[in-house]
Amino acid sequence: MGSTERQLGDERDWREAAISTVSLARVLPAILASVPAEDHEVAARTLVVPLVRARDADLAEVMGTQMPAAFAFLVVEGVVLKETSLEGRTALELLGPGDVLAPPLTAVRQLDSRAVSRYLAHGVVSLAAIEARFRRSARRWPGIGDFLHDRLGRQTHRASMNLAMLHLPRTEDRVIALFSDLGERFGRVTPDGVVIDLRLSHEVIGGLVGGRRSTVTIALNRLAANGLLERIGDQRWKLARGIVSA
Repeated sequence: MGSTERQLGDERDWREAAISTVSLARVLPAILASVPAEDHEVAARTLVVPLVRARDADLAEVMGTQMPAAFAFLVVEGVVLKETSLEGRTALELLGPGDVLAPPLTAVRQLDSRAVSRYLAHGVVSLAAIEARFRRSARRWPGIGDFLHDRLGRQTHRASMNLAMLHLPRTEDRVIALFSDLGERFGRVTPDGVVIDLRLSHEVIGGLVGGRRSTVTIALNRLAANGLLERIGDQRWKLARGIVSA
């Protein structure tokens, strides 16, 4: 079998296995704290939702076509980039496990907005589709809805923090602020520093910190020379200890 045939076969296998199910109690065990102890077992069964997988793709088709009834999606595994475009400029926000995605705007609503956003799967991602069954569970156990709103509140605060980061004058400072946040969310402490397993190109980092790719490259070289931030291979970064407590 040729490489093209193998690639097409892999793609078919991927699409055929695109949808399964997962319990939100497994994805977010803390959600069970919103349910009486005697109901934990039944809640874990009730909170089973569709699990959608995608790889390096615009997620609009996955959300709108495969799960049109979902009113939100929860990132289970992987990284999603939220890309917002306005007047020919784009900004990125990096979302990971536990973050909530709203469904894409309809074509009509997009016409009413000067800025247009889309979600991009950065590598392989799994999304839990939040739909009618979750609403029924939230009516039975109101704390579940409060739990989801709390996560949204934390996510909104982080987006505001990232907005403030963009006002830091030096690119190096913005890059360090970004990786400090990523270290807290994705990092693991080692004797040499905080290791962050993320595949991030200089272009993507530029979109996250509001800088040009060339400027980001210079900033990264300076940070590496000062022992503050080092790239290890293609999918790993090491942040100096003391900058973040992961």
